Amino acid sequence: MHKIVIRTNGKKDNIKLLAWLLFLGMSILFLWRNQEEAFCASAVLRRPEGFLANGVNDQIVLSWEPVKKADGYEIFEKTAGEDSYKKIKVTASVKTVLSHKTRGSQYSYKVRAYRLISGRIKYGAFSKICETEVAENNVSTLKNFLTIALKPVGSTMYIWGGGWNKEDNGAGADALRIGVNPAWRSFAARQTSAYNYRNTRFKSGYGLDCSGFVGWTVYNTLHTKKGKAGEGYVDKAKNLAKNYARNGWGSFKRASQVKEYCAGDIMSSSGHVYIVIGECVDGSVVLVHSSPAGVQICGTTTPSGKKNSKAVRLARSAMKKYYPSWYRKYPDCVRNTSYLNDYNQFRWSVKEGEIMEDSDGYRNKSPKYILEDLLKGK
Repeated sequence: MHKIVIRTNGKKDNIKLLAWLLFLGMSILFLWRNQEEAFCASAVLRRPEGFLANGVNDQIVLSWEPVKKADGYEIFEKTAGEDSYKKIKVTASVKTVLSHKTRGSQYSYKVRAYRLISGRIKYGAFSKICETEVAENNVSTLKNFLTIALKPVGSTMYIWGGGWNKEDNGAGADALRIGVNPAWRSFAARQTSAYNYRNTRFKSGYGLDCSGFVGWTVYNTLHTKKGKAGEGYVDKAKNLAKNYARNGWGSFKRASQVKEYCAGDIMSSSGHVYIVIGECVDGSVVLVHSSPAGVQICGTTTPSGKKNSKAVRLARSAMKKYYPSWYRKYPDCVRNTSYLNDYNQFRWSVKEGEIMEDSDGYRNKSPKYILEDLLKGK
């Protein structure tokens, strides 16, 4: 080992040496701090995406997509009428169920990720605020149902067979999961305006088809835990309206008997199924569905076939404002008169003690009001 020997020639040289060593030490400290700050900056946590809250009976289930490099998450809650959020839980999971919530109450939530770095806690940005309500007497509400239906909009591609099991006879893992699959968003982000669903047939785990989307929405509305094989609400599109009525959840009408549309109606035909957001005064319908290219808000023409209907204008406005990157790639929001003429109708019963209730009066609200109410925090 070699020794470093520094020779000096008196007091002045000693002072110079000390000054030089001090300068060297400060430089090293400066570089070290910059390096640590750079490391911390590279470790900035993103805000959780896909945050979803839903009231089921007297419980609220929360779910979100994982944040890269996060060690855990903090959940904050605010009850209607309160002024500020309170931290209620810290968890390493991306799902949690809160029990014993007050019936008939509304709750707001936000979540953020954190990471431990050199003994210090670094926080990510908060998620977008997510609201839900606990039904007064029933399992859930029409507002909760439609809130869930809008969650995959603009971030989930149409995949033929998406949401189905391998046997192609019922719900698969994606339609039995609580919350959105983060793979839906990442796959959608890689697609271009030239996306062709025929090239992704049965690419399970990357998106949803029409029945898979409706089945996923219904499952998340009624359950707080991941389902098992054989459970769920996915079937051929033509069967869904009748199936749900047979479950005792509401009423069924054949296409020839359908005269009007209400928020939450499920419309099924031989080749497609969609969820109604509301009917406009010109007879056109605003809807949400999974249809090439993916899960999106659309509007039908008027019954006479007018393409620039009120529903189409509302759908375009919503997609352009709240889902701009999707709208730039997939601007088609028009659906033809077959959506009004060829679909059987399932309507939820909202009587006390049934599955669904309409505590927000959505059935008497315009689709414009409903969209604004559902998307106000987006």
